[in-house]
Formats: sequence, structure tokens, C-alpha cells
Amino acid sequence: MRKSKTTKKDRNERREELLRPSRSLGYDRDELGMYFVSRRAYKIAESQFRRAVWLNPYEYHFVCHLAWCLYKQERYKEAKVYIERVDAKYVNEETRMIIEQIKQKVL
Repeated sequence: MRKSKTTKKDRNERREELLRPSRSLGYDRDELGMYFVSRRAYKIAESQFRRAVWLNPYEYHFVCHLAWCLYKQERYKEAKVYIERVDAKYVNEETRMIIEQIKQKVL
């Protein structure tokens, strides 16, 4: 019988799937995303934020950062969809301002 040959990428994806969701995952992706936003590399930042949200759907900062990145790309409706996922009881003042800017733009 032949062994099924798996690539390194397949193994990494399987390992990541086993670890997901964990409250400690995604922070490195979020930091990278914020760096790319500061450099106005929004497409790259978006991919990092999406990965952070996928890894850790519990962290509302990741969702807010993704929404802000979409807002910066003038994708307001998509940003509003993500911002509506954030529970208002967890947001701080900075996040509240981002939420209001996004909602105003969509109206």
C-alpha cells in the first residue's frame, strides 16, 4: 500500500485547525495587520486581520481592526457587516469612535 503524501502546508493547516479556536491565537496576525495599516498596505493588512479573526473569533479587536481596514478601502457596507458582530458591552472609547464613523458612512 502507498502512503498518502502530505505536504508541509497540509500538515500546518491541519495543526492550525486543531488549535482553533483558542483565545491566545491571532495576536501576531493582528499586530502585523496594524503595521500594514500604518503603512497604508490595506490589502495585505486585510488578509492578516481575516486570518486573525479566523484563528480567534472571540477577540472583538480583530473584528474591529478588519472593519477599520475595510473602511479605509472604502468598502463601507462590508465594514458595517463586521462591525455589527461586535458586542457593544466590550468596546472601549476608541473602538466606539470607529464604529460610529463606519455607521455614518453607510447611512
